[in-house]
Amino acid sequence: MTTRIIVFLALLAVLPALWIAVRARGALARRRLVGRWTEPALAGGVPTVLFFTGEHCTVCHFRQKPALERLKAERNGTLRVIELDAAREPDLARRFAVLSLPTTVVLAPDGRVGAVNYGFAPRDQLDAQLSGLISP
Repeated sequence: MTTRIIVFLALLAVLPALWIAVRARGALARRRLVGRWTEPALAGGVPTVLFFTGEHCTVCHFRQKPALERLKAERNGTLRVIELDAAREPDLARRFAVLSLPTTVVLAPDGRVGAVNYGFAPRDQLDAQLSGLISP
């Protein structure tokens, strides 16, 4: 019984450190990509959102996808959304440091990475990120 308690307490001590390490890695990946990385072939001259998803990602299909569809409709065809299965596009997912699903990458018309969102990104957040890219 005492061994179980010790193992449980050790896990409680390690989990916060692990969580901090994962968050720090995500922040580092975001800083490395935003404003420094360009993908002109993916942007194709229009603002683009790369939407990394997975077959069994419920948040992707029931929250992120509808938010992106609504945003695309509101922007009257001036936004391109590219849906990518992270498991089927591992090189691209690795390039954009996809840590969790959904992940969205906002690209300026010239292909410059403007924002990377790990986890669900609300429509308003994506809209603001896109507006920030287009505005001088």
